[in-house]
Amino acid sequence: MIAFTDKINALLMSNDVSGLIDALKSHDFTVRREAAVALERMADERSADALMDALRYEEWQKDYPILAGVRAAAARALGKIGNPSAVKPLLRALEDPDDEVKIGAMRSLSEFPSEESLRAIEKFVDHPSEDIRRNSIESIAGLDPELGLRYASRALGDSSWMVRKTAAKVIRRFGDKRCLEVLLDNLNDPDTEVRRHILLAVVNMGEYAVDPLLEKLSDPQWQTRAMVVEALGEIGSRRAVPRLKGMLAGRRRDENRYVRGKVAEALGRIGDPAALEDLHMALRDPYLFVRRKAREAIDIIDVEPDLEEFHDGEISFRYPRFWNIFETRDGERLIDAWSDNLKIAIKRRRAEGLTADEFSEIILEVLNMRGLLNIARSNITVDSEHGYMITADTKNERVVTFIFKKGGYIYYIYFRGPIEDLKESYKYIRVFINTLHVEIQGYGERGDG
Repeated sequence: MIAFTDKINALLMSNDVSGLIDALKSHDFTVRREAAVALERMADERSADALMDALRYEEWQKDYPILAGVRAAAARALGKIGNPSAVKPLLRALEDPDDEVKIGAMRSLSEFPSEESLRAIEKFVDHPSEDIRRNSIESIAGLDPELGLRYASRALGDSSWMVRKTAAKVIRRFGDKRCLEVLLDNLNDPDTEVRRHILLAVVNMGEYAVDPLLEKLSDPQWQTRAMVVEALGEIGSRRAVPRLKGMLAGRRRDENRYVRGKVAEALGRIGDPAALEDLHMALRDPYLFVRRKAREAIDIIDVEPDLEEFHDGEISFRYPRFWNIFETRDGERLIDAWSDNLKIAIKRRRAEGLTADEFSEIILEVLNMRGLLNIARSNITVDSEHGYMITADTKNERVVTFIFKKGGYIYYIYFRGPIEDLKESYKYIRVFINTLHVEIQGYGERGDG
């Protein structure tokens, strides 16, 4: 296996299209699959005819499931190459017995706008497979945004969270205001990631969504009110402040403690000093969650003039303007920053079998081995996930690390600098951590996340 993989890689690196086409006809079906994947990566026009031949399904292939991988790669490659002669073979591939081949054909057909492609894909919006349903909606949206939005709006009621998430992402991408009502009706989706994308789709509509959201604050379900409040905070409209203040403290305060906490959080995001009196009143709320969110909001409003917002599609947070933020994207490291003597980094690592607790134990062991002093670990919530804050000192410096897990990755945020500098930056670090959000991409999904 290693030998033929090395050979295919060598052909790919040398841009040897002819050699890969020959490998695509190998009697060894594993070689065929590797060659098809290599040609998909290469996306060279010279391989189009061979890939169209490889895409053709014949009855005898049902006994060799590995060949479905060849056909799926061929389908995807033809979309990347963009030769219109591939349309008819791709349309035939929609009838392939393998779902991945169907999906590859849909994705590629969305690169060739035509009524024929649109109608062929439209037949799959009610398919039993959730993967096919979500890919059909996304492909239709690529061909005809108007029709795609209609199917996406309907799909917000799908039984599969994956389909609902894709539907919300499609609506978010095109930002059609006519979809606002259906989005608001589904703010209380049972899945966290779906709710997040619905929320982002509403937020993308900006001020247009504020009045309908304010009307929705009277919804009898506390979960819906909480999402509405969060959307108002994300939009950041000061028109919402009077109503939100009334929900936080005094005679008209919301009966649900979680909603009150989200109200405090939203007021912090909006950043209007007019909310400070009510936030200070909320510091006396009987519930810790509300008091904590009020304290965080007061911190944010206090430093609001100094703040910038960072959002790269995966990570978002607020930070002081005097931190120099650099995107790195070199493997595990996502962000580098510094402020005078303070160094900051955001890292991640794939960790399917590792918990945040186990990873924090590893960090504690490393710090002990390096002889750091005053090592301490405490529980903390980051982006609604349970995590840990670890602090440790050298002779002149302090290290503060935040650790949490989301979507199969361990995220760890690292601050290091002179103890006094770190003490002075604590309020900004709190704002940074309290506003941090990681947007999870589903495995194998398309889209912008």
